[in-house]
Amino acid sequence: MKLHYSTLLIVLGLLLAACSANPGESAAGAAATTTSSPSSIPATTAEATSTNTTAPLTTSTTTTISRDGAEPVAVRTGAQVLADSGFGQLTGARVGLIAHQNSLVEVDGLTQHLGDALFEAADVELVALFGPEHGVRGTADAGELVADTVDERTDVPIFSLFGSTRKPTPEMLQNVDVLVYDLQDVGTRYYTYISTMGLAMQAAGEQGIPFVVLDRPNPLGGSIAGGVLEPSRVSFVGQYPIPDQYGLTAGELALEIIEQQWLSGLDDLDLNVVSLDGWTRDMRWADTGLDWIAPSPALNTPESALLYPATIWFEATAMSYGRGTTEPFRVLGAPWLNTTSAIEALTARELPGIRFHATNIAPELLPGITVTPAFVDQTIPALRLEVTDPAALRPTELGVHLLDVMSTQAETAGVEFLARPAWLDQLSGNTLLRTAVESGQFDVDATIDARRQQSELATPTIEDGLLYE
Repeated sequence: MKLHYSTLLIVLGLLLAACSANPGESAAGAAATTTSSPSSIPATTAEATSTNTTAPLTTSTTTTISRDGAEPVAVRTGAQVLADSGFGQLTGARVGLIAHQNSLVEVDGLTQHLGDALFEAADVELVALFGPEHGVRGTADAGELVADTVDERTDVPIFSLFGSTRKPTPEMLQNVDVLVYDLQDVGTRYYTYISTMGLAMQAAGEQGIPFVVLDRPNPLGGSIAGGVLEPSRVSFVGQYPIPDQYGLTAGELALEIIEQQWLSGLDDLDLNVVSLDGWTRDMRWADTGLDWIAPSPALNTPESALLYPATIWFEATAMSYGRGTTEPFRVLGAPWLNTTSAIEALTARELPGIRFHATNIAPELLPGITVTPAFVDQTIPALRLEVTDPAALRPTELGVHLLDVMSTQAETAGVEFLARPAWLDQLSGNTLLRTAVESGQFDVDATIDARRQQSELATPTIEDGLLYE
């Protein structure tokens, strides 16, 4: 019988795991940071899959444009590799799993939640589930606190990391041998899952528990852009001094967090990163061959994720950014918006990879997706953003142009544009955007240049430990 090369590597990985040191042991004098190559699995490491939907727990095929019209590549993420190996890397371990609705694997032709698959796996004991913002099954709205509970499907306790605590407590980890992280991020500093990852790494380090990152594609690829977080503005929407668009996978970021000492208490953390199979830095989501599963209810398409760094700022304004519609982060609207004037102003700037359309939106209450949309039950004019070339799109620069044009429109209409100025500072990580808006003389080029200089200074550090070409 002939063995496929990747199958042989999996078998070798299992043999190495059986011969490896105790998972709790770390390399002398430093964190034991083990990374797998795209075709291998490190010892004492679990792995995960990345899939896609238009709503929580709903799978759909992406329609986002791929690179040069090329056929998508079949990218595999860690959980699927682990499932294909029969979950052998976790044999005998009591597992704590940080997961959400994207954490799906295929076992014997059946797609199921990674938690369910681990619960059913032989010689693996799932002892705890940890839910980030939106919860383990992805049913909570953005910012909605999540309570501890018991998982209805496995009867395993679920500990919330978006409730009374954002960091696993010693009590939560008392029965855990290895803590596994499997969350699909969107490649932006203010998306809270990477904060959850860092705090969970700290908790694991404090308890001497190995930490496994199951790597996933960055929907924004490897591009680095935007302003950098100032140390004084560290929060749950900004834990690390990195640009808005930081260009790393979760596994690469975890390694950098330790290497750059962005968080304390990680010197002896036993960290394993399970690398992606087939992913490259120039990929966008359509290139991966994976379906899209909304990592949070409002990011219901890959295009929403691409535009997120451009339109997230409008959470701080007196405009709708599509909450309560089927197009969150892809439309911007307000009763006072002159769409014709806005489109003319933006089109004249010849911004790459984007086209603008006039439309109307009518935000409504959407249980499980959004419960507090602006302009609820009103029909208002809006601007629809259409991504025409994902590779050419510069979302962080587009966001500055949008703030300029929309704040000018608000001023003309006699409307106070910034409804939550402090939130704009918090999200952007510094005062550049707010100052530009409030100045009354928005200098777009100077603002973009200042933010670009920040990201360029940060780039060498960020690119220091890349795992992928």
